[in-house]
Amino acid sequence: MMLEERRKKLLGLPDWRELPGTIDYRFEAERRVRAGFVGCGGHSFRNVYTAFHFAPVDLVAVADVQLDRAQAYAKEFGAEKAYGDYREMLAKENLDCVFVVTNYDENGRPRFPGIAIDAMRAGAHAWIEKPPAANLHEVEDMQAVERQTGKFTQVGYKKMFVPTYMKAHEISQRPEFGGARQLSVRYPQRMPPPATRYAFGKDPLAVGFLDHAWHPFAVIQYLMGDVATMSYVWDEKSRGFFANFTFRNGGIGSLHSSGGQSSAAPLEHVELVGDGAHLIVDNIVKLTYYRPFKGHYYGRDGDFFTPDESAPLVWEPEMSLGVLYNKNTFLLGYANEIRAFCRSVLNNTPPERAGLRDTHMMMQVYEAFARPAGKEIELKVPALA
Repeated sequence: MMLEERRKKLLGLPDWRELPGTIDYRFEAERRVRAGFVGCGGHSFRNVYTAFHFAPVDLVAVADVQLDRAQAYAKEFGAEKAYGDYREMLAKENLDCVFVVTNYDENGRPRFPGIAIDAMRAGAHAWIEKPPAANLHEVEDMQAVERQTGKFTQVGYKKMFVPTYMKAHEISQRPEFGGARQLSVRYPQRMPPPATRYAFGKDPLAVGFLDHAWHPFAVIQYLMGDVATMSYVWDEKSRGFFANFTFRNGGIGSLHSSGGQSSAAPLEHVELVGDGAHLIVDNIVKLTYYRPFKGHYYGRDGDFFTPDESAPLVWEPEMSLGVLYNKNTFLLGYANEIRAFCRSVLNNTPPERAGLRDTHMMMQVYEAFARPAGKEIELKVPALA
């Protein structure tokens, strides 16, 4: 028995496994997925491979076009084998799933669709980083292979697994909140001019837009659900934009893509309004819930204090202790999304969120910016996987 567990037993504290939100380490998992990994770059080194410490993953093999990097990563993260071609890995290894974190091709397009399709046809589920594809056609190609093979693909929309957004989503479903009715998201994203908005090989800003727009799109999709209509206006100088949405749940929302804001400022600010209650998430780590309150007696109340039972609730992480909840991999959603994917693989059930259905909806939003500014655009019901 570990020293910490013995101490808690002597003090009469409950077993950690009995408490909600607790995490088991990889070596403690009774069942683990046999995983391959395609890609040995800086982002995966910092954020994805390291999250496996807290997920039921047996890393069987890694692959990269630079074999020496694959060999180095295999040694670093405990994989059994390294390959210079992911196709050889798929052919030789018996894998439950494949994680894919690669760069763009020579035309500035994501490599993920082709690799995910190859993985599913080889009998493995796929987890791919964003951006998942360059267009809706590629998303639908992956969905077709899901149907053909019975395998599935989950996309690395980490924002859907950020603890504060998960808590915000849970609060919004409470009867007291009154439903998710209005959403406002601010995120600093520059969008190219119409002529080069999707010209990945010509305008670097087009690749930047494709790469980063999925972060606010994921927050919107997770907290409000499917978009019904949208319109937008664009500022030529700062390359920022405002987009307005109606949602199929009857709510409304906006995305302020603040392309000209200071790089020294926190990236995002989210406000979700119900009916008589609302909440704010600042810098992804501070959540304030303004609970239902009838208000002060106008012109008579001598103090500004809200009754305790209606007072705002504020959560933000404690940052002094070396614990899990204040680690980058948990605060940013990496550990949660990978754990969720592993549960789906072990149970052979498609992901509840961040799958290709959500991707189909979000890709429609991305492609809608090809339409003229100021025009209302209708989006279709997302295709089923």
